[in-house]
Amino acid sequence: MQEDMKKGIDRRSFLKGALATGAVATTAMMTGCSPSGSGGQSSTGDGAGGSAASGGKHTWEVAPKPITDIAETKDYDIVIVGCGLAGLSAAEAAARNGAKVAVLERADGFQVRGVDVGHIGSQYHLRTGFDVDPRLPAMMLHQWANQTTNYNLIYTWASRSGKVFDYIEGMVDKYGVWMVPALSATAKSTWYDLPMKWRVHPDAVSFVKGDEDGMARPDGNLSTYTLGECLYDSSLQNGAEYFFMTKGEQLVGNAASGISGVIALAEDGGYVQFNASKGVILCTGDIAGNQEMIDAFAPICNRSDSFIYTPPGGNTGDAITMGCWAGAAISKSPAAPMVHQFTLDTITFNLSSFIMSWLAVNQNGQRYGAEIPFEPYLTNARMNTPGSIAWSICDSDYPTYMKTQWPDKHEVWLDGLQEEMDRQAGVGGLFKADTLEELADMIGVPADTFVATVERYGSMFDKGEDTDFDVPARFLSKIQTPPFYAMPLYCSTLAVCFGLHVNDDSQVCTEDDEPIGGLFAIGNAQGDFFGNDYPVHFPGISQGRCVTFGQLVGEALAKDTVITKTA
Repeated sequence: MQEDMKKGIDRRSFLKGALATGAVATTAMMTGCSPSGSGGQSSTGDGAGGSAASGGKHTWEVAPKPITDIAETKDYDIVIVGCGLAGLSAAEAAARNGAKVAVLERADGFQVRGVDVGHIGSQYHLRTGFDVDPRLPAMMLHQWANQTTNYNLIYTWASRSGKVFDYIEGMVDKYGVWMVPALSATAKSTWYDLPMKWRVHPDAVSFVKGDEDGMARPDGNLSTYTLGECLYDSSLQNGAEYFFMTKGEQLVGNAASGISGVIALAEDGGYVQFNASKGVILCTGDIAGNQEMIDAFAPICNRSDSFIYTPPGGNTGDAITMGCWAGAAISKSPAAPMVHQFTLDTITFNLSSFIMSWLAVNQNGQRYGAEIPFEPYLTNARMNTPGSIAWSICDSDYPTYMKTQWPDKHEVWLDGLQEEMDRQAGVGGLFKADTLEELADMIGVPADTFVATVERYGSMFDKGEDTDFDVPARFLSKIQTPPFYAMPLYCSTLAVCFGLHVNDDSQVCTEDDEPIGGLFAIGNAQGDFFGNDYPVHFPGISQGRCVTFGQLVGEALAKDTVITKTA
């Protein structure tokens, strides 16, 4: 059995999601984004997303020849490249404030994923009893990134998202949609009273319509897609125009002259130049679909089990490549992978790492970090274990510990769980044994070390104090009652937040911090907001900043100003 288990471990690579490479955006006539700057992204025009450009340089360092065979020219006030939540929000705000708006999207429709949408200080929060000084989330995010980020940018989200979401709440109400407390397991509603190191604040909301009350909609989209539908329709009602199957290829202009438009490849294979008299907003998402960028700026993600939010051919860093080739700089803060503890195949079997804090051991049978399910502590630790392999361990008394850890949700999660555990034990998704030694043999770890680790963990449970990794007593358990269980501890990359260097107005800048006229970046194409990791002290910030900066930048450009002058 041990040999079979080792074969199963070797097959973990089967879970690796292939990074979509796809074709990538080309850009204007200046070369920028030296890798010595701070980090960068790439997308390759020949579709080789994992290949560096010729001459030993990365693809984002080498500008292609300018596109000259323009079949058609269209004139707009604002051109938005990318139609995710950020692009939809910017389009809605800009069009609502009188601008003529074009939105370019390489896919056949808008792209919205996720469940939690974070903000601070709305009337909704005040009604539900959550009131926090915006300086707290700004400080925590800044310090979590070792102060490599732009504090002012984070504070703009924290201090102005409340009013933005007051508008959003009224807007979605017209569509029979309302905001509810965040629905995902990441937004841990009972963690608000934990020590600050582990505390999760109730800042995030989800959007539901009619009798829908879960994370997933009947059509398979996640709940935030409902907000996307509202923004899309509202923007259409205000005159925004959408061009799907239209891929931004090249910026018109450069850092010296300013950016005045975008050249895009249309569905019919011809090039269309979209002129923008007020500005271009880049919001093409993160870099999880570009292997060259992952290798250069977030190599830890190569040790996760899958990339689950990356659509085929998408998230290839188009905005960053376009910006770099036009002379823009890359984020001064390092890439921030968003890695959660599940795979699509295991998300319904939640007993292990997704929701529970069980003893976790590496392939040497040793404990290696805090097991509390707080991203990115748990996922980072697992991806840095020997072989990137780890196991969650519990005993047959797991219902008692589930009740302690999740007093508000344990009854729902326990319903039918034992039957599912028995099924998983029969198909290799879980390992069950009557002795710890037998369990160690099943998962291929040294039995003596494993038993000693279990005994030490149990002694800390008895004392009510984790003297090794400071897991709160509520999340400790004792492994003493057979049968004993072991479950693989999974990690999936949702996104890799890393974009262009921007100033306080989200205007794209050069390496010398000079703003580039007419060029803005929002969403995961906006750099300097996250650094190193994506923490969940305040869940849903990635989605929340998409909505907030989309509204702020869209409105400001429509009014011929910048967001720091519209507070």
